Amino acid sequence: MKKALALILAVVMLFTGSVMASAQQDSPILRFDENGEFTILHITDCQDVYPANQTMVQFINHAIDKYDPDLVVLGGDNCVDDTGNIEAAITEIAKIFVEKETYFTLVFGNHDREGGRGENDVLLRYYQNAGGKYCLAYDAVPALSGAGTHNLPILASDSLKVAYNLYMFDSGTSGYTDANGNGGYECVWEDQVQWFEATNNTYTALNGGKVIPSMAFQHIIVGEIMEALYKEKSEVALSLDSKFVNGKEYDTTMVNYSAIKDGFLLEAPCPGVEDSRQFEAMVEQGTVAVFSGHDHINTFTVNYQGVDIVNTPGCTFHSYGHAYNRGGRVITLHEGETEYDSEVLLLVEEAMENSEIETDIFSKIFGILINRIITAFFDAFRG
Repeated sequence: MKKALALILAVVMLFTGSVMASAQQDSPILRFDENGEFTILHITDCQDVYPANQTMVQFINHAIDKYDPDLVVLGGDNCVDDTGNIEAAITEIAKIFVEKETYFTLVFGNHDREGGRGENDVLLRYYQNAGGKYCLAYDAVPALSGAGTHNLPILASDSLKVAYNLYMFDSGTSGYTDANGNGGYECVWEDQVQWFEATNNTYTALNGGKVIPSMAFQHIIVGEIMEALYKEKSEVALSLDSKFVNGKEYDTTMVNYSAIKDGFLLEAPCPGVEDSRQFEAMVEQGTVAVFSGHDHINTFTVNYQGVDIVNTPGCTFHSYGHAYNRGGRVITLHEGETEYDSEVLLLVEEAMENSEIETDIFSKIFGILINRIITAFFDAFRG
């Protein structure tokens, strides 16, 4: 198995080099604009059926019109129709981006393939077929765990040099049990981590040994968020709630609020039971940030060991969520810099601005008011 994996990764490295060489000859798709900026719209947990909730669809359309993103990233749990209409549900979502002539990519979440909807490689083909040239998602190495793990290079504004890298990971599904009998979610597995390292090292080598800034997107949050926000549970301490991650039990009743740079934490994160050293690899590779969804009502940014761990709120009306923080996130990259801008988009605020988003006035006013109160609470902890 190790020999086979080594062979796969060797091929990946050669393939990556050929792709970069090809990108220098052909017209590039993704690049920084003339101002040295690149805008990403992160929409996660649409978690809808067919037909999709129209308020959600209107919000996504409005966000594209307002921010004109260079790329939309669907953050997992994108379509969950289990009535036999999953392809129609995916086509409906993809149609938004086709009609807006906006490039998009995606990662899969724990719910995408559940309920007989098909394996993720099948779902990926649905997105590719429906999205046509606007769907940039692909399987970098089909033999890797999951489906759709890939990277997208962003070229410089004034050259054909790769200036940034975006990594998309399939973080698995639910129903996993570790060696100690602790059940929960899967994670980004070791073969995906090795692919990431090999790919990033190749880009670094082709860049004269200088690391190219990168970001990662996946559905299930990395396990190190527990180390950043909670203490390991003491054997003698009483706790109303705890979570097992990476062989440790964390007391989720005692939160290190000062670790939260911005946004807020309204539910304990649900990472995988294990994480197969993914975060360690991202730290070593100089990854700037890793963005997740999955926990619908969290909007935080936490910096841990130099990497921002960011949770984008859910956009769903089909699963759980709150009017006061349902929405998405806009991320602006700056060419030649590791610093980036990040802004949570609240559906209720955007609906107040655009009357075409069908949300009643009570939800708008109540949602904005509650969001302000919660934000003030977390700001007080940040000092």
